[in-house]
Amino acid sequence: MTMTTERQAVSTHQQDPFAYRLPRRASRPWLTLIFVGLAALGLSGMLYAAYTYFYPAGDRAADRRLVTTPVKKADLLITVTEDGNVESANNVELKCKVPGPITILEIVADGSHVKKGDQLVLLDSSSIEDSILTQEIAVAKAEAAKISSEKDFAAAKIAVAEYEQGTFRRDVRRAEAEIVIARQNLSTAENQLTYSRKMHRKGYVNQLDVESKEFAVEQARLDVEVAELSKEVLEKFTRAKTVEELISKRDSAEALKNSDLAAFTKESNQLKRLQDQLADCTIPAPQDGMVVYANDRINPWQQGPKIDLGAQVNQFQAILRLPELKSMQVKALVHETKVDQLRIGMRTRIKIQDRDFQGEITSISNQPEATNFFSGNVKEYATLIKIDGEPEDLKPGMTAEIEILVSQKKGVLQVPVQCVVERGGKFRAYVKTSAGVEMRDLILGGTDDTVIEVVDGLKEGELVLLNPRADVPDATDKVVEAAADAVDVDKQFGASKPKPEAAQPGPGASGSAAAAPAATNSPAAGPAAGTPGAAGPAGAGPAAAGGAGPPGGFKLPTFKELDKDGDGKLSREENPSPFFDQVDTNSDGTIDPKEFKTAIDKLKKMMANPGGAGPPGGAPPGG
Repeated sequence: MTMTTERQAVSTHQQDPFAYRLPRRASRPWLTLIFVGLAALGLSGMLYAAYTYFYPAGDRAADRRLVTTPVKKADLLITVTEDGNVESANNVELKCKVPGPITILEIVADGSHVKKGDQLVLLDSSSIEDSILTQEIAVAKAEAAKISSEKDFAAAKIAVAEYEQGTFRRDVRRAEAEIVIARQNLSTAENQLTYSRKMHRKGYVNQLDVESKEFAVEQARLDVEVAELSKEVLEKFTRAKTVEELISKRDSAEALKNSDLAAFTKESNQLKRLQDQLADCTIPAPQDGMVVYANDRINPWQQGPKIDLGAQVNQFQAILRLPELKSMQVKALVHETKVDQLRIGMRTRIKIQDRDFQGEITSISNQPEATNFFSGNVKEYATLIKIDGEPEDLKPGMTAEIEILVSQKKGVLQVPVQCVVERGGKFRAYVKTSAGVEMRDLILGGTDDTVIEVVDGLKEGELVLLNPRADVPDATDKVVEAAADAVDVDKQFGASKPKPEAAQPGPGASGSAAAAPAATNSPAAGPAAGTPGAAGPAGAGPAAAGGAGPPGGFKLPTFKELDKDGDGKLSREENPSPFFDQVDTNSDGTIDPKEFKTAIDKLKKMMANPGGAGPPGGAPPGG
């Protein structure tokens, strides 16, 4: 009976699953409620945590996740930190004074301590010794030529004085004596002629004797004239010519003497230079010190000529240095953004390896150091810092870290530099308050690259966000960049200057105030397109009487464009303009280039001053 009843029940369940269910075990409702409650509590906690993380409480309370730092008062040391190299403040540099290349025959070991007067370097002097022998011969020849020219010059000077004070005076006296003799002979001849004529009248002397006496008188008279003329030539011409010749010889002798003297001086100086070079081949120590080879590095990948035994050096090339180790300094290269803060005399803290020193700035270069491939366009200025006292065990070339004290401010408000955000040319910080995060505009002072002085905008004890760019949306780089993009162009670059009035438009000008489109229906405008006032077949001429300029796209034609057949003239067929006859001023039935240019010039003047009536003389051909 029971088995039958169960089968029936199963059959009924298969037909309707909800019609019959097998009996279940007794449930425990209180345990289920506990599990459901715990799950709901955990889920609500997770939701609250997510809510508080993604949705800060803004107006209700400050977010506890924000990392802040208090604004505090403290002493602020504004410093500049750089690296440098130790060198001697009194660094004697020994250079090669001999023209090179020349070989180093002897050199003291690098790092040796030497005394004043010790031989440091010996250069090869064999070629200089040979040159000295050759030069001594040249000096002797120049000296002989100089002596000879000096004697010749002295003789030439005596010759001038001799002629003026002796020879010329003698010649004058001789000429005067000849004149006296000639005159005496003339007087004697005249007396004899007179006597002969008297005797001839008495019959004692014949006519031939009288004629001979007359000839003698004439000859004596000519001798007098010749003697007087000789004296005149001597005084006026011979003296001047002779004096000039003698002076010329004297001056030539003097010039030759000066030339030989200059040649002798030149050869002597050359000999002196060679002798000095021979002496310079030996380089002694000018003071006590430690020897350092001048193996300088030209650039980061190449050194200068290596100094060593057997090496060749050139003139003025540094060979050795003798640093004075009791007086040391540091040479630092300061970036151009910091060098303006430095002044001579500023105190400096110097750290060399594990030792600390103090010093002060003694020199700041006015020009930047030469750049190379690796430094690019970075400008750095050489700054020298003298180390106080007489430091021991310091060697040139050691690396030093320097910290220069620019200024000291006591009890100033300061915050870390990362708390400050620049936005739109202003500096701001974000303060955590009970009402949320508040933005403040700041007025800043000095900084030491770690903290920065706050002159105004914050109070002592306030909490500022340490990383505002990560915690505040409007302090992110994108927002700051967007604010920086919104610049006042006129403020940064200056307001645009008013442009001058539109100049006279040339061919193709359009769209300007002086060439605005003509209003075809306006009574103030010029004749509309197609009317007699419009120029050219296109009907796009300039407006008349108070109208605007030519319409946009207006372009003055060229003579070449209108001359279709290329004959150098425009016919009516080529330019069917109603103003053809006005342009054709010579009435030959064609328009030549000169007439065309005149019409174009008139049109340009009218376009520059559109307030008048139509164009005088008509519009140009083609409008």
